[in-house]
Amino acid sequence: MTEKTDKKKFRILVIGGSGETGQIILRYIDTRHDNVELTVAGRHEPSGKEEYRYVRINLDDFNGSVSLIRDFDLVIAACGPMERVLSCLQNVCIEAGVDVIDINDSATAASEALNKHAHAAGKNVRIYSGMGMSPGLTSVMLRTLAEKKLSAAGVYRARICMGTSYGGGRSSPYAMLDNLKNDILVYQDSRAVKIKNPWRDDNSDFLFTGKRKKLTGVHYSTPEIYSLASPRYQHDRAFVSSYDVRCTMEGFPVGAARFIAGINGSGRFDSVLAGILYRSGQKMKRSPKADPDNHIVIYPDSDEDRGIMLFGDVSSYDLTAAMAAAVTDCWIDGSLSEKPGVYSVEFLNDDSFAAVVRALDRRNVFWKPVAEVRKSGWDQWGWLERNAHDVSALRHYGENWYSVRIHPRMKNVQTDILYASSVWKEIRSRYKGMRLVFLGLKMMNRWRRSVSTLKDIGGKGPMHSALVKDMGMFASGYSLVRDMVGKDRAVGLYREMFLTAGGSEMCWFMPRPETFKRLPNPAESVVSYFRAMMEKNDSCGFVSFKYGEERKDGRTEIRFEIRNCIYAELFKRLGCPELCDLIRLEEKQELARITDGTGLSYNCKLLGDGDADIVFSFT
Repeated sequence: MTEKTDKKKFRILVIGGSGETGQIILRYIDTRHDNVELTVAGRHEPSGKEEYRYVRINLDDFNGSVSLIRDFDLVIAACGPMERVLSCLQNVCIEAGVDVIDINDSATAASEALNKHAHAAGKNVRIYSGMGMSPGLTSVMLRTLAEKKLSAAGVYRARICMGTSYGGGRSSPYAMLDNLKNDILVYQDSRAVKIKNPWRDDNSDFLFTGKRKKLTGVHYSTPEIYSLASPRYQHDRAFVSSYDVRCTMEGFPVGAARFIAGINGSGRFDSVLAGILYRSGQKMKRSPKADPDNHIVIYPDSDEDRGIMLFGDVSSYDLTAAMAAAVTDCWIDGSLSEKPGVYSVEFLNDDSFAAVVRALDRRNVFWKPVAEVRKSGWDQWGWLERNAHDVSALRHYGENWYSVRIHPRMKNVQTDILYASSVWKEIRSRYKGMRLVFLGLKMMNRWRRSVSTLKDIGGKGPMHSALVKDMGMFASGYSLVRDMVGKDRAVGLYREMFLTAGGSEMCWFMPRPETFKRLPNPAESVVSYFRAMMEKNDSCGFVSFKYGEERKDGRTEIRFEIRNCIYAELFKRLGCPELCDLIRLEEKQELARITDGTGLSYNCKLLGDGDADIVFSFT
C-alpha cells in the first residue's frame, strides 16, 4: 500500500470517470492515496449519486475546457472513443499546462499524440500516453523481453485473450471496430506498413492456459506500432524489428470479424455496429458460461516457452485501470523523471520504467515465465487480483465455496481430474462397456438415495442443498469403490482424488501466496483471510468456529477451534465415517500453500470427526 503522507493534496481530474474503466481507475487510486482530491468530468451529468465531485466538460469549447483544467494538477483521460476525443483533449491540457495520463488504445490517436511531443515540451507538459492494458501492460512486457535480447532477429509476438463475462463499456466497441479492416497496419522490418489482412495464417491459433483447444486471434493494429517505428525509439536498448499482435475475443468468431470488415471498411456504420456489439456484450456477460479470464502472452520468435504471461480472473478494464493507476502512483511520488514531452512506455527512461514495474508489482500485477506456468499445477486459474490493496479486497474474502459463483471452467477441470485419477484407473481396470454403464447407473441410484436421506439438511437453503448434492455424489462413488477394493484402499484412492481436486479448486477460490506476500502484513493477512472464511462457514451452520489471540514472547499466537463439521455429519449419515476429516486435510494442504514465504508458522491438529485446532504464530 502507498504510504500515507501529510503532503499537499494533488487535484486529479478523471475525464470519463463515470465510464466502465474510469470508475475502476478512481477506485484504484482512491484506495491507496489520501493525498489526492479526485474529480470526475464528462459531457453529461451522471445518473445516480456520484461518490466524487462532478464537473461538466465540453471539449468543443476549447477555451472553457482550458480554464476548467487549469484548476487541476493532473488529468487522467479515460474517455472515448479515443480516435475522436484524445487529440483535442491533449491540446487542451497542453494549453492549460497540466500533465496527462491517458489509456489510449487507438493507433490513429497514438500517431497524433506522438506528433505533439515538441508542442508539449514547449509548454512544459508531460503526456504519458497509452497507459492501459494494450498498449501499456503489453508494452511493459514487450520491453522487458526485448531488453533481454531474447530474439536475435528482434521478432516478438503478443497473444491476448479477453473473456466474455464483463460486457464492456459503450465506447469499447469503437477500438474494436478500428481494427476490423481488410487493410491493416502492422510493424515489420522495423517500420509501420499497411498489408492485406490475412485473417487466418500459420500464426493465428494459440493455446491459452486453461483452454481445451486453440483459439483464433485477429490482427490488432496496436498503437505500439508508431512508438516502435519512431526515430525516438532506442533499438540498441531493446531491439524489436517485428511485433505481431493478435487478439481473441471469445464469442466473436473470425467470420463475424471478416463480415464487419467487408461492410464497414470506410467506418460509416461504426455507430450502428458499436451499439450492436455493446448490446451483444452485455447479453453474453450474463451467460453462465461466460469466461472471466484474461490472458496476455508475449514471447520471442515462435518460442512460447521463452515468453512471459499475465493471467487471471480479472477484466481488461481492471488491467487497464491497474496500469493507469500504477503510472499515477509514480507521478504522485515523483518517480517519473522525463523531461516535458509525450511518452509511451517505449520512451520512458530506465528509472521511470523500473518505477512503473515496481508500482505494478505493488498492485499485484506481475507476469510469470510461460514455461513455469505450464509446468505448475497451481497456475491453471491464474494469479491476478482486482485492486489488491488490502486483504479484505481479495477474491472471495469472507465467503465459502457455496456462497460464490463457481468458475465456468471448473466442471471441466474437475472432470479431467477424475479421469486422470487412480480411482478412475481402478474402475476402468475392472469395468468396461455395458458393465461400466451399469456401474454408473448404480452410482446415480445411490446418489438419489443419498440426497433423499439428507433432505432435512438439503432443505435448509441453496447452499445446504448444493453441499448435499456434492457430498452425496462423492459418497456414492466412494461406497461403490469401497465395495470393490475394500475400505483401506478406497480411502487412500479417494483421499488422493479429493486433495487433488480440492487443491485445484482452492487455487481458484483463494488468492495466491504471491498476493499475500505483496500485502503490508502478509502473515496477518493470511490469518485474516482464513478467519473470514471460517466465520462464513460458522454463520452458514457448516462448522462451529471459535477464535482466540494472545501475545507470547514477542510473538502473536492465534487459535482457531473448529467443531461440529457438517461434512463429517453428512459422511457419517451416509455410512462413510472414515471420510470425516477430508475437508480439514484439504484446508491443511491449502494452508501450506498460501503461507509459503509469508513468515507465518502454524500447527494444525486434526482431532477426528472433522474437528481441528489450529495455532498460528507470527512476530
